[in-house]
Amino acid sequence: MGLEAYRAEITRQKQESILKAALVAFSEFGYDRTTIDYVAQQAKVSTATLYKHFSSKADLFGGIMAQVWRTDLISSTPVSPDLPPPSALLQIGQEYAQLLTSPNIQPLFRVVIAEASRFPELGNELYHRGKEPFLKRLHAYLHAQVVIGTLVIEDISLASRQFLGMINDIIFWPRFLIMDLKISDSDIENVITNAVETFLARYAKSR
Repeated sequence: MGLEAYRAEITRQKQESILKAALVAFSEFGYDRTTIDYVAQQAKVSTATLYKHFSSKADLFGGIMAQVWRTDLISSTPVSPDLPPPSALLQIGQEYAQLLTSPNIQPLFRVVIAEASRFPELGNELYHRGKEPFLKRLHAYLHAQVVIGTLVIEDISLASRQFLGMINDIIFWPRFLIMDLKISDSDIENVITNAVETFLARYAKSR
């Protein structure tokens, strides 16, 4: 490993350590009571080093959101309009479910909900980084299919929310409210498949 690669790896490890310590701190103390100094101490870095990676507590929390949702790797890629609706919807549904079941998503939501009245910007940030990219991506695909004529949808925004809602309401919220509730991979796949079938039964163009 060259010197530049070594330095880059050290930087990555420090950032990873900071984000991990921050998520634990935010989950335990909430957003308001978590301090930059405490996170730096738990991450075993100096406060100055932490500020090199994140300019503020809000920026640090945004870094956690970006890491948890990982929309930069999944939901930023457009879905080809050439992909038939059953395949495209299945793909989007699987990627959305993957994020909803990531291990750190529930602690993140708990912090945002607990602090929503005092820090409404956290909820806005969570929505813009998480669900909104999926809605935009799905909306673009559905609009293309309406133009092509494979789907008949009057309100594409509503239809997009309906599809993600069929997945979200079964895979995420019950597990969020009932701490020991488990859902298997086969159950998740069944939820997604049923969501696709229900959606197409409503919006697919009649032959």
